Amino acid sequence: MKSKPLLILFLICFSLFLFLGFRASQAVFSGEGKPKGSLPDSGVPVLLEEGSSNSAPGDPFTLLILVDDLGALNPVLDGVWLSRSSDGGQGSLFFPIFPSQADDGDRRDTNLQGAFWLEESHQPSQQFQTILRDRNLSWHQIILLDRFALEEIGLILAEINPSYQPLNPVGLAGMSYTVENRLTVQGNQALFIHDLCAQLPLAPHNELLQRFLEGFAGHLVVVDTTPLAVTRMWGSVSYCLFPTLLLPTAD
Repeated sequence: MKSKPLLILFLICFSLFLFLGFRASQAVFSGEGKPKGSLPDSGVPVLLEEGSSNSAPGDPFTLLILVDDLGALNPVLDGVWLSRSSDGGQGSLFFPIFPSQADDGDRRDTNLQGAFWLEESHQPSQQFQTILRDRNLSWHQIILLDRFALEEIGLILAEINPSYQPLNPVGLAGMSYTVENRLTVQGNQALFIHDLCAQLPLAPHNELLQRFLEGFAGHLVVVDTTPLAVTRMWGSVSYCLFPTLLLPTAD
């Protein structure tokens, strides 16, 4: 007879932890309805890097990798971001992976940077991907861009919208990874992405989408997707959020 109360108590505790787990997952990945660059309600950046990034197939995660030159023999890693759509595809969430936000971020950066190279298939090395998966991160597709592609994107957007200020070589250099300025670099990359998102959504068949479909002449690589699929995915995006960051203020 004593087993029945214990069973009831177990079911109550199990249901409580299940509910709390569900609410916690909502808190990490929900960004709907918040303004650009907003933070979770607590106002304190939260660390995604140790959390799971599994999502439904209809809401895929994208691993965005920034390098210096995809045409180089050994491209240098500048940034890694994990992104996913939000608000029914109207928004996009961005989480910084490299530079890392962790307390031991400099060590993590060194490990990840040392494991990065491109294989013959132009995919990031398996060692690089294993390190990220060991941090409980997952993704469905990969996009690699270099500084030339970023510069061209800025110039095209400036032609579309004269008020948009593209980065000059000095500004682009500010997005290049250095150990000493790792968090500044992270903030500069976030601001660049934020400003790009402010120009969205783009009109169909414009030059930027066409250049993306053409692969930016070797300065763009996509893995497990196609440029056409990527452009369709971004066709309705009109804002971007950075739930784990306090965006720096542009001077």
